[in-house]
Amino acid sequence: MQTNNAVIGQELDSFSSKGSTDAKLRQEVNVDKGVIKPAARTIYNKIKAKYAGAAEKAKMQYEQTESRINDLLTELNTVKENLSGRKIMSFLRLTFYYTLPGWLYVIGDVMFSMELIVKGWGLGQQNAIERYSLAIAIGLAPFFVKHIIDRFFEPSLEKGSPQLKKLMTAVYIGLGVLMVFSFCQIAYVRNIFFRYMKTDSGAVDNVYDILFANHGATVAWSFILVALMFVIGGGFLLSISAREFSKRGAYKKLVKLENNLKIEIETEKEKLAELKCEHVEAKEMFSEWSNKEESIEQIENELKYAYLNGFQEELSKMNDDSSSKFSIDEIVGGVNNFHDFARQLVDHHSVNKKGSKYNA
Repeated sequence: MQTNNAVIGQELDSFSSKGSTDAKLRQEVNVDKGVIKPAARTIYNKIKAKYAGAAEKAKMQYEQTESRINDLLTELNTVKENLSGRKIMSFLRLTFYYTLPGWLYVIGDVMFSMELIVKGWGLGQQNAIERYSLAIAIGLAPFFVKHIIDRFFEPSLEKGSPQLKKLMTAVYIGLGVLMVFSFCQIAYVRNIFFRYMKTDSGAVDNVYDILFANHGATVAWSFILVALMFVIGGGFLLSISAREFSKRGAYKKLVKLENNLKIEIETEKEKLAELKCEHVEAKEMFSEWSNKEESIEQIENELKYAYLNGFQEELSKMNDDSSSKFSIDEIVGGVNNFHDFARQLVDHHSVNKKGSKYNA
């Protein structure tokens, strides 16, 4: 309906203005069929073209939106499949089982280096920054191991050949056994320290002299294995922590993408429904104007009515001059009895359903 008004509105205004001009010039009502007929045909063709174009445009947009929805559904299914195949750790478990213990290994290595290497070697005695820098540098060795694990060990374990996976698994188990052995060896050294520090408390000799004199190799290996525990434990735990946090980040991105896709699909479905309505409406309006002659006749009546309406409105504005007052009956009465014709035209317009779309 809005398309009709937009197309015919200018012509209706033009004929209404012509009627007003004729009234101002004291002319008789003059509806020129030679002017109205071509104008009606032109308007009819524009209306048909408008609805044909609107129907084709709505159809094209409908098909594009439908294709877009199918693409989004395919992408959503892919995301869902990807999510269903992912397993992630809870934040608390990841923090307390891997991240925090890994950092404690690093801190332990720093303290170990500070007490037994920096102070033992007498380095940086005049500058605390030098002492801490050296201790931290030695204590951060697990991060280098973590880099090796991230780049070579874990990819081979997850995506390598079956033989390589078996080898990496064996190395993994071997390192675990070594960690257990180191822990047990440290426990043995603690037992030795307990013996000499508690049971031989009255000895005049330095307890460490006695330990190194009687158990030198054991004590030496204890230092080596403690350092090894720090490096292996810190490196592997921090590597696992970083990888699992990365998995959590990727998982959250996929969940966010899934939600965005669902929202976009719903939006596109609403758009699709609107486009379908527009397409159906445009097709129906196009079909409504399929009877060419009847439609052109209707448009002619609209234009005639617009002319008469403009003519009569202008007459009503001229009542200020009594000498110039005259009725439309006086103007149209002499030419082919046009008054009767105009009355029939107005009556026809008021009862015609299609014509009601263009009321001025």
